Amino acid sequence: MPISVLLIDGDTVHAQSVVHALVDPWLDWTVEVAPTLAQARRILAREQTDVVLTVRSMVDGTAFDVLELLDEVPALIIVLPGEEVQAAQAMRHGFSDFLVQTPQRDHLLALPAQIEAVLERSTGARARQTAEAMLARQHRLLQAISRVQAIFIAKTSPRAAFDAVLQELMALTGSAFGLVGQVQRTSEGQPLLRVHAMTDISWDAASRAHYAEHAQEGMVFDNPHTLLGAALRTGEAVICNNPAADPRSTGVPRGHPVLKTYMGLPIHAAGELVAMVGLANRPDGYSQAEAQFLQPLLNTVGQLELARRAELARSEVESRLAHASALLTEKTRALEVTLASVSQGITNVDASGRIRLYNRRYLELLDLPEALLATQPSVEDVVRFQTERGDFGPDFELIESPARAYVASEQAGRAGGPAMPETYIRKTREGRYLEVRTRLVEAGGRVRTFADVTDYLGTLQALRESEARWRSLTHLSSDWYWEQDADFRFVRFDGSAERDRGIPDETQYGLTRWELPDAVVEPGQWSKHRQQLQAHEVFHDFEMQRTTSDGTPIWVSISGEPIFDAEGRFTGYRGIARNITERKKAEAEIQRLAFYDELTALPNRRLLLDRLEHATLGCAREACHGALLFLDLDNFKSINDTLGHEMGDRLLVQVAERLRACVRAMDTVARLGGDEFVVVLQQLHSVEPEAAVEAEAVAQKIIASLNGPFQVDHREIHSTPSIGIALFRDARQPVHELLQRADLAMYQAKAQGRNTLCFFDPAMQAAASARSALEGDIRQGLQRDEFLLHYQPVVNAAGDVLGAEALVRWMHPQRGMVSPGEFIPLAEQTGLILPLGRRVMRLACAQLAQWAAMPHTAGWSVAVNVSAQEFRHPHFVQQVLDTLRESGASPRRLKLELTESLMLHDVEDSILKMQALRTLGVGFSLDDFGTGYSSLGYLKRLPLDQLKIDQSFVRDVLTDPNDAAIACTIITLASSLGLDVVAEGVETEGQRAFLLRNGCQQFQGYLFGRPGVVDLLSNM
Repeated sequence: MPISVLLIDGDTVHAQSVVHALVDPWLDWTVEVAPTLAQARRILAREQTDVVLTVRSMVDGTAFDVLELLDEVPALIIVLPGEEVQAAQAMRHGFSDFLVQTPQRDHLLALPAQIEAVLERSTGARARQTAEAMLARQHRLLQAISRVQAIFIAKTSPRAAFDAVLQELMALTGSAFGLVGQVQRTSEGQPLLRVHAMTDISWDAASRAHYAEHAQEGMVFDNPHTLLGAALRTGEAVICNNPAADPRSTGVPRGHPVLKTYMGLPIHAAGELVAMVGLANRPDGYSQAEAQFLQPLLNTVGQLELARRAELARSEVESRLAHASALLTEKTRALEVTLASVSQGITNVDASGRIRLYNRRYLELLDLPEALLATQPSVEDVVRFQTERGDFGPDFELIESPARAYVASEQAGRAGGPAMPETYIRKTREGRYLEVRTRLVEAGGRVRTFADVTDYLGTLQALRESEARWRSLTHLSSDWYWEQDADFRFVRFDGSAERDRGIPDETQYGLTRWELPDAVVEPGQWSKHRQQLQAHEVFHDFEMQRTTSDGTPIWVSISGEPIFDAEGRFTGYRGIARNITERKKAEAEIQRLAFYDELTALPNRRLLLDRLEHATLGCAREACHGALLFLDLDNFKSINDTLGHEMGDRLLVQVAERLRACVRAMDTVARLGGDEFVVVLQQLHSVEPEAAVEAEAVAQKIIASLNGPFQVDHREIHSTPSIGIALFRDARQPVHELLQRADLAMYQAKAQGRNTLCFFDPAMQAAASARSALEGDIRQGLQRDEFLLHYQPVVNAAGDVLGAEALVRWMHPQRGMVSPGEFIPLAEQTGLILPLGRRVMRLACAQLAQWAAMPHTAGWSVAVNVSAQEFRHPHFVQQVLDTLRESGASPRRLKLELTESLMLHDVEDSILKMQALRTLGVGFSLDDFGTGYSSLGYLKRLPLDQLKIDQSFVRDVLTDPNDAAIACTIITLASSLGLDVVAEGVETEGQRAFLLRNGCQQFQGYLFGRPGVVDLLSNM
């Protein structure tokens, strides 16, 4: 329904945000903003307002000033962070609730629901107060009925007759008892019945004796004048039938009726007669208006008068009077017990301000002496006593601030003071809190109750603090809290304001989890989750995927437990949820790193082996063939060396894309590392030849695709593949053996000229076994020192020996002398070149030391070939220096021969290592110059001493003009750079003469000596 909200806030920005939060087409609310207290006062005076929101301080007042303007209108106070204590104080003074204004405005999210809760509580409180007032009236009515039940009743249908009199009396006078007096008129001319109470009773001896005889039954005074001094209090005058009996009396005013008959009932309290309650009539008649007004009452009174005069009915009436008196006494006692037993202190204050009734609990709660209350003191006397004793503290500070002025006015007895608060809280000297409630009585006076609410207020404060902590925690936490009803529909969400990060909003109230929009969960997972809910089980970490408004996928983890009421009935679920998107991304990234190649995003070796295992099992199950294609890019190393690894990586990415395009979705393309790729084909033909044709077709498709040019950084690159194929049909063959077979077939393809494919055959396996056996022999040969050095001399133009090149040889115990071409490549592939190179270096340095000890060989040098793996080893320089130191050889007689491709890998690192050794005298020679990718740019930077012309150019220097030109160019280039030149492979005198004539001064080849043991060289 429509709700009218008044916002009192001088901050226009915050006020506007509150308006936006509350004014919504779905809510149908209206919000009026008052920047000042004066403006709010005008709005409240002219318009109906359902609820008020106010900040703590305005330019012309405070929030507590607002309370004075409200008439049962609920109010919420807005405080800043850190002012929760002031908010609690405000609620004790009358505010219904509070909210903390945060800079992020997240307090506005729950504001509509908070206002609705306050309105619901306020409506309930008013209904409760109305019910309390009704109960109070019913209680007074019950008292009245009990006090007049002993009045004389007519003989015929006596109870019905008296009830009729009583109902008419209450309807006309608004009082449950009294003395019927004269009929007066109102200012509008309507008849008004005056009712009087008979107190200050005194009488003559005969009347006293009559009363003593019938004190417990009730009595009838036929001649009311015998009630000497039975005063009738009407307004300011005191009247009676015998003015001489009471000096205060002014006599019966003119026109006042003379009482003829009085039927009365004595009322006792604490054993003393305090009043008489009854009915009276008068002998003279009434005016027409009075008669019409009192006709129902007169008719009934007439019946009672006739009954009274009937002697036959007197005994019955007296008997009934005695019975009614007993009932009245019993009910009075029950009322006293009830008042003494209630937990609240109760006082009844009459219209003159005197405390006429109180209970024991009132004395206990306020620690008042009973002697003070026994005198029926005025409220002023009691409050003064409490003030002097210090019950209210200095300046009444123990009284709630809105009620302080009122209590002070009670103590001073001032009339027309501040309005009496309906409810307020006061604190005792012992630290207890009392709630004081006051209700006005229609006939005048008031009933006041005192209740000890210390525990209630403590619980309420603890609850509010707990709620505040809960709200803070849920808003600060990345988790959020949810609740569902018994039908699993959402009824509450509390938590972080980052709704776009996956937290559901209020639009999802009333939906089940499986009705949430954009939820992605497997059907089986939904089924299992719903079974858990139906079984009312606790569940943990139920994960579901959702999509935000911008299409971003998010993951949510949910845990919950069932809720049961006090009778054990299931009422719903509650739990927490959290956004686990980042964790899911991390898990996916971990899986990607573990199972996928980082460069190409293809499956890596681990995932390949798993898929290959499944493929073999699938082929065995479906009785079909599969194929494993092992692919290697031809000359990829050259691309890496010349263009750099970054260009090589980009080429590999494009190769991966083309490979994926050549196969089906069921097939697998993986990268093993470097330029090696593997393709797993599944569900090929069940007949092997047909399966081989299908596999070959795919391989040819791959070759055709990879033969096309690649565009890398606006550069056109060509690369061709060599493919080895191994067929499989069942899982009996291990996947590692399949990979080995395809690898062997790939090497066979390379041996056949590259850019082709080759199927595995047993000969390949035999060659592989031979390589494996050779590797084992190399390892044993290193352990048994089977490797030795042969030396080939290097001579000058005169034929004098300058030194030699050390060439490794292997004396195998069964095979005899094994050529380096057989074991060096395998040693480089297996890493055995490192221990082999260190052995060669030790042998060469040891020989240098021996030559240095002989006069005719002391000037000789030795050249040692260094492999790429050796030179790139981080400890290569230190190993060379350690070997020189251990052997005692001169570093100046050691020359290390390097290849061009070796230094292209990392030119800067190569220069640093060469300079470190050259500083100590070690020389460097560039071997096989002209066969690689020669670059003058790095050539001039390298600390070289010598160039060696490759024997491929020397061999045809006399017959091939190109080789001759190249040889001459190298000699000229070396001369210009200040480098020595050694011509390798010189076998004829003509070759020597040509090279000598063109400037070459050093030679090496069969013309001067074949490689041999050191003794042959020493005899030259």
